[in-house]
Amino acid sequence: MIVAPASIRRSVTPEADLTRLGRVETLHLSDAGGLTQFGVHDQTLFPGATTGRRHWHSAEDEFVYVLEGSVTLRDDAGLHDLGPGDAVAWPHGCPNAHHLLNRSAAPCRYLVLGSRAAGDICSYPDEGLRQVNHTDTWVIEDKDGTVIKGGPLPAGLLGLRAPWGRSWDGTQRPAVIRAGSVPDEGGQGSYPPPYDDIGDYIAQPLSDAGGLTQFGAFTETLLPGARSSQRHWHANEDEFLFVLNGTVTLHENDGPHDLSRGACACWPAGVPNAHCLENRTDQPVTYFVAGTRLPEDEVTYPDIDLHYSRRDCMRAQLHKDGTVYPGWPRKVLR
Repeated sequence: MIVAPASIRRSVTPEADLTRLGRVETLHLSDAGGLTQFGVHDQTLFPGATTGRRHWHSAEDEFVYVLEGSVTLRDDAGLHDLGPGDAVAWPHGCPNAHHLLNRSAAPCRYLVLGSRAAGDICSYPDEGLRQVNHTDTWVIEDKDGTVIKGGPLPAGLLGLRAPWGRSWDGTQRPAVIRAGSVPDEGGQGSYPPPYDDIGDYIAQPLSDAGGLTQFGAFTETLLPGARSSQRHWHANEDEFLFVLNGTVTLHENDGPHDLSRGACACWPAGVPNAHCLENRTDQPVTYFVAGTRLPEDEVTYPDIDLHYSRRDCMRAQLHKDGTVYPGWPRKVLR
């Protein structure tokens, strides 16, 4: 589903916090598109502004991808200046407290993604505080467990799934993923014949480089004439798209739509709006894509004789009558 600009809620720093935080503008993309498993925000940080207290999450992966300008990450290792194409990943459970600030003379802009999982604890080590999310309420506690304040959870944080994926295992990885540092993955997809001729693409699995397991976050480039996939929809997993450069054609149930730089689309889990992307231009097109990674999922391909299933750490490509394609099932890789 294409997210119409008029449907996107915009929020700004409350006036009471302007002196402390500076000016921050946020576009709530995932809310406009109906996603519930992870949040996606298009955020602009003005000169001198910061995203707030340094923090880390016990149950939710986080990720940032820089679109424009220069932004500085402050974490336990110090200060890191980031530019367009740079990314940062924080696996849940990794106690690397962080925030962003704009030390430049111009606004900076980035996408920020975060899983939405039940029971998350967000720690603020510089203040000795933490926010604990319960079933339908939240509280701020000090280091002794004394409750300072609390309230009801917002509607978007009610009824969330229990944490999934792999919590941080102590493996030390650079939080910053520099533009161009992740090896390309290329090819023509992994569909069985005769559905495998979809053209050439190049992907950079940024989230894998950062150790994230709750969602995938990639940049992908489609060469002229290529498609991203066969048209499909997911039973269990949310998906998100943001166009970075060029014009790409989105094929959905209601036909083709051309999307240019800055356009985005969302596909909530369980909504049978089958989709794929195609490059019908004579130039490469690049986009950012994210999708939940749950232990189990079913993927429907309405146009072809194919169904994908993942469960019990195995994945399979099947005919619609349930017959397994040769060479399947296989182990889950990510």
